[in-house]
Amino acid sequence: MSNSISPSPRDGAAETTADPTDSAPGAPAAAGTAPAAPGGPSASSARADGPRSPARGERSAGQVPGDRPEGAGPGAAKRAADRLVGIDVARGLAVLGMFVVHVGLGWTLADGSNALYGLVSGRSAALFALLAGVSIALLSGGSSPRSGHDMGVALWRVVIRGLIMLPVGTLLTMTGTPVSVILAYYAVFFVLAAPLMSERWKIVAGTAAVLGVLGPVASFYVRGLMAEGGPLRGPVAAVNSYDPLVALADDGVVNFLLTGAYPAITWMPFVFAGMAIGRLRLRRRAVQWSLVGVGAGLAAAAYTASWAALALGGRARLEASFDAGVMERYGGASSVAEALREGFPGTVPVNDWAWLLVPSGHSGTPFEVFGAGGIAIAVLGLCLIVAPYLRWAVYPLAAVGALALTTYVGHVLVIWLAESGLVDGTPLGFVSDRLDLTVLLGALVFATVWRLLVRRGPLEWPLHAVSMWAAKRIP
Repeated sequence: MSNSISPSPRDGAAETTADPTDSAPGAPAAAGTAPAAPGGPSASSARADGPRSPARGERSAGQVPGDRPEGAGPGAAKRAADRLVGIDVARGLAVLGMFVVHVGLGWTLADGSNALYGLVSGRSAALFALLAGVSIALLSGGSSPRSGHDMGVALWRVVIRGLIMLPVGTLLTMTGTPVSVILAYYAVFFVLAAPLMSERWKIVAGTAAVLGVLGPVASFYVRGLMAEGGPLRGPVAAVNSYDPLVALADDGVVNFLLTGAYPAITWMPFVFAGMAIGRLRLRRRAVQWSLVGVGAGLAAAAYTASWAALALGGRARLEASFDAGVMERYGGASSVAEALREGFPGTVPVNDWAWLLVPSGHSGTPFEVFGAGGIAIAVLGLCLIVAPYLRWAVYPLAAVGALALTTYVGHVLVIWLAESGLVDGTPLGFVSDRLDLTVLLGALVFATVWRLLVRRGPLEWPLHAVSMWAAKRIP
């Protein structure tokens, strides 16, 4: 499994749509502010603490980095630092969770399992998707949504960023690493998110809640029709045969929507929930604590309900219908217990509806959506509360979060390098020998140094520049 990347906003507290480095400057300037990246997003345009009329020379909510009005000089440094570091920290935690899953970062228990795997599997990716939604909202005005042409520019920036992610994600998938690359899925997420960018947060939150229940059920039903002998088996095979992405990377449109590692039908609830959260006044302590409470409540309710449903007959039904042959296509677990512990590849088997009762990572069930989503919301709230008091202590983590696109692409390439054997027997042999530490320390050191010296990441800058340039030229 892999995790998602999100851009850090310059038009709000943090922009997490696809290039998490559109963020603030190099070093934290004051409590509650994040290191601002030169050329990175500042919170001047879409402040998370609510709408405010821009002073003369300041950038308005409709303006974005690169659209600096004349005379906006004196307050530029302050606005660049006026960023919610907690969002970058949350994204940085999601990146570390991804490292646990992909390179085994953590420690080994007596039974040989990774002590952290069960804690982060599925949840770090859900946090990424949630933050992508937050970024979309912040990029389009935060708690003071843009309108008219300004909203149009923001919408196209989101769509264009997603489209850029498609070839990047496809190329990474073609490397053949065991990572389920999420970048190509982002293209679908962003396009599907665009129609709701101008809606009120309550409507977006309601959409997330409804889709969180109906999406997994619809996925189960439709995938059943796509199974061997099903009426959709032929049409789906025909679509895949003409899909160039399937030919290149074996990961195409059908996967992006229904059957892949991050199918939109069960992952859009995370994105929509993030978009709703991004419309709130995130600098308000009451809002931050509300995120913690609501998130924890959702997670507790979802996991408790799943436990009860399995205990009251669901688990027995799964044991009775368990088919090792079927499970070969869904993670290869040899028992129900192993499947629940190790998780799934994005969807559950369609041979028994009781699989919809499980809460395991990447199962795509209602219980996983609300459980992992609730934890992601609570983690975001906690990061917003705690980060301002630990400014320098969390700076490396925030830097990784701000350069999430770069660190994501980089860690996949490092995994490919280690598996290729090209560095074996060379001074770089440690990359293969200690892949976990190489990825962890490499990401922390590189992101921190780059953020302090250059600010916007090496991949985030062109993504920002291209999307901005193109969006402003679309009528």
